[in-house]
Amino acid sequence: MIKVDTTTLADIVNQCFGCATDGRFTPVQQQAFLTDGKRLRGLLMNLLSAQFSDGTHAVLDANIQLDRMNTQLTDSIAVLAHASQVMADVAALVGNLDKLLGIATGFL
Repeated sequence: MIKVDTTTLADIVNQCFGCATDGRFTPVQQQAFLTDGKRLRGLLMNLLSAQFSDGTHAVLDANIQLDRMNTQLTDSIAVLAHASQVMADVAALVGNLDKLLGIATGFL
């Protein structure tokens, strides 16, 4: 018997719920993550006990897709975190340059 990789699916559900409350996403994106997370959680509950015949291609394909999606979500969240830090760094630079202009002795 073969099973769906429910451990990876649980990780995806958790990432969806985390993104649903992450203020770096737009409200529309947060709502989509919440909706998808709830649907995936329901599927997870059913798939925990589901068994399939060995070599079932649909299960093998689903496990590959789960692995890819988990990696994509992890990578996207990391990129978003990096982008947020870069934006914070740019804001700090703007503030420092504004202060620098305040101490200039003159302009040409």
